[in-house]
Amino acid sequence: MKDRVVLVTGGAGNLGRAVTRGLLRAGARVAVPFYKTDQPSALDTIRSEFGDRFHSFALDLTTERGAEQAIRQVAEWGGKVESVAHLVGGYAGGTRIAEMPVETWNRMVELNMTSAYLVTRFALPALLEAGGGSFVFVSSRAAFEGRASRSAYAATKAGLVSFARAIADEYGAAGVRANIVVPDTIDTDDNRAANPGADTSRWVKPEDIAEVIVFLASHRSRAINGAAVPVYGGPLPEGRTR
Repeated sequence: MKDRVVLVTGGAGNLGRAVTRGLLRAGARVAVPFYKTDQPSALDTIRSEFGDRFHSFALDLTTERGAEQAIRQVAEWGGKVESVAHLVGGYAGGTRIAEMPVETWNRMVELNMTSAYLVTRFALPALLEAGGGSFVFVSSRAAFEGRASRSAYAATKAGLVSFARAIADEYGAAGVRANIVVPDTIDTDDNRAANPGADTSRWVKPEDIAEVIVFLASHRSRAINGAAVPVYGGPLPEGRTR
C-alpha cells in the first residue's frame, strides 16, 4: 500500500475512521470527503498523526457535481486515484413495506446506491488511467437474510452487491477490481445505545472490518474480484452455521 492514493468516502464515521487509519498505517495516502452532517474534528487525531499523507475536503457525494469534484480533488492532490473504499450509506428500519413512506425508500436508494454509482462513474476513468485499481463497497448481512421491517435498507444493500459485481464484469479485464465487504452489526457506541441489552459479543469491531477493506484495496488481493466477503464477528448461536 506504500504511497497508494485511496479515496475513503464516509471516512469520518465510526467505520470510516478505522479504515482511514488502517490504510494510512499500511502506507497509503488517503483522502476523505466530509459530508455536511460530519464533524471535521472527527479526524483531527489522524490529521495530526499522519500529516500530509492525509487530505480532507467537504463535498456531497450523493450529487453528480459533488462526486465529480471529489475525484478531481483527489487526483489533483495525489496525482492519481488507485483505490476507492466507498463507505457512504445509511440505515432505516422498523416498518413493513405497506407502512413505509416513499421518502424512506428514496433516501435509502440515494445513500446506499446513488452515491456508489456516482463515485464509481467518475472514479473509473481515473483508475483506468492509473493502469487499474480497486473498489471496495460495504454491504450488509441484511442483503442476504433478516430483511423483515428493513426492506429498503436490505434491497439497496443487495443492489450494491450486484453493482460491484457489474463493475468487476465490465472492467476486470482492464485491471479494475470491485469487491464487497458484508458485515453484520458493527460494534459502535451508536449501535450499543440503540440496542440496550443486546449480546454484543457477536458484533464485529470496526477495526476488524477495516483490516479486510485494507486488504481488498491493496495489490495483495489482486486475484479477488467480484467477491462478497462476510465479516460477521463473534461465535454464532448453537446449531447455526455460516
